[in-house]
Amino acid sequence: MIKTWNADQIISQCQQMYHGANDPMVTGWVNWPCKQDLYRVKFAVDEMLAKTSRFSGEDAWLLEQEKDKMWKRLTSR
Repeated sequence: MIKTWNADQIISQCQQMYHGANDPMVTGWVNWPCKQDLYRVKFAVDEMLAKTSRFSGEDAWLLEQEKDKMWKRLTSR
């Protein structure tokens, strides 16, 4: 398989949707479609992950990601 995508670019595009959904300078008519796009991405990713096999080391990696996420929350206050 040849990897033809860049996860950082996908995340960057999702961040653009997030900022569009939270832009205080525009109305909900503009914000809401941005949030809808975020939901569409979330639903698609959730469905794909549910249909994907579990891999060796995946649980440990996910736990590490959760720890990092919690640490960032705790240290950002």
